[in-house]
Amino acid sequence: MSDATEQSTDFSIEALKRELVDGYHMLGHAGLGLGLLAHLTARAPGVDTFWTYQLGKSVEEVSDDDLREVDFELNLQGPEGVVNPTLRIHGMVYAARPDIMCIAHHHGDNCVAMGAIGANLQNFDRNAARFHNDIDIIEDYDNAHEIAEQGDAIVNKLAGKRALILQYHGALVGGRSVRDTVISTIELERSMGVQLKAMAAGTIQTMREGEIDNAKSFLTSDLFIDGTWDYRKRAMARPNSK
Repeated sequence: MSDATEQSTDFSIEALKRELVDGYHMLGHAGLGLGLLAHLTARAPGVDTFWTYQLGKSVEEVSDDDLREVDFELNLQGPEGVVNPTLRIHGMVYAARPDIMCIAHHHGDNCVAMGAIGANLQNFDRNAARFHNDIDIIEDYDNAHEIAEQGDAIVNKLAGKRALILQYHGALVGGRSVRDTVISTIELERSMGVQLKAMAAGTIQTMREGEIDNAKSFLTSDLFIDGTWDYRKRAMARPNSK
């Protein structure tokens, strides 16, 4: 563990790691991130490192022993291991956005489909409204960790927002905590699925501005995020749950 992490005396690294593992499993339970092509990372306040898992596992398989701490350049800070080199973009986002404490990326069918047609999320219901003015779309070819211009473009496009639809490459979601990021990621994929159905059926009717603001305020609150997190943990514990 890095010296910087040890200095965060008011923050429990063990609690962060437990929540991160729960977050991996929650994404898997929601059908996101299966295989080797998804990421979920998180950091402690005020440090230049973040936590991820070793390359070679799918999210539903991740355990505490798989977690590794790296700096923003992906240099390991503790035990040996191999992390996904594409996580370099997470380090770039963390460096630019001190308000973002956790980042998720996945290739869910609905996010990929929205990117394929170049469509952004619309405010057609309360769940979609949680991303009002907080989501954008950008062309991405999965080389942001190697090509500086692509990485900079993603960071710049994310400025002031919390989610991006990555054309040809799924979605990226940032949040103020593991809980916020994971729940928002799951709900974004669900909302995009509903929008795709609505677009196929007819013309989307969007909510009024005041309704959008009220919905966003509630659905992004700790009260709602924590409640949804607790529900999803209970759901995972039920036998044969989906």
